[in-house]
Amino acid sequence: MSYLSDLLGDSYKEGMTEEEISTALQAAGAGQNNDAEINRLKAQLSKANSEAADYKKQLRGKQTADEAAAAEQKAIMDKLTQENTDLKRSIALADKKTKLVAMGYDEKLADSTAIAMVDGDMDTVMKNQATFNESREKAIRAEQMKKTPRPAAGYDGTGGMDYAKKIEEAQASGDLTAVAYYTRLKAQDEANQMKE
Repeated sequence: MSYLSDLLGDSYKEGMTEEEISTALQAAGAGQNNDAEINRLKAQLSKANSEAADYKKQLRGKQTADEAAAAEQKAIMDKLTQENTDLKRSIALADKKTKLVAMGYDEKLADSTAIAMVDGDMDTVMKNQATFNESREKAIRAEQMKKTPRPAAGYDGTGGMDYAKKIEEAQASGDLTAVAYYTRLKAQDEANQMKE
């Protein structure tokens, strides 16, 4: 290009097109003598412009490929992050459920309570705790009833047993369990008679 600047002098400017160079050369008096030189310079300029266009195209293609790679990496990272979050939630749910089942919760109530705990839904946790406490109390009462001795032989269930006598006998023998038992039966019998 320095040859062109020497040849054209002040009329040469960086980035001139082929037509501008041709016009400037003719104006500078290069004329017919340098037709071969002008054609050579035009060919070089055309080649340089073509290479510049190719480089621009490659750069755009490269940027698109880089952007596509970055987008793919971001998608993979997002997927891994979501899987990690899901696994942490799964582990937390399993841990909470295991602890609740060990405390005596049934499977369904343990699932519901564990989900509520992990999600921070304390209203559901408290409601489920109340349900658990109620069922636990019923189970304890049922267990106590199983351990309560059966009425003595001769009791026909119509109130024919003399509970006062049985209570006195139990007190005399020091059997407080029997005293409590017969006292309860007496109260039940009296309540049943009042209903009738």
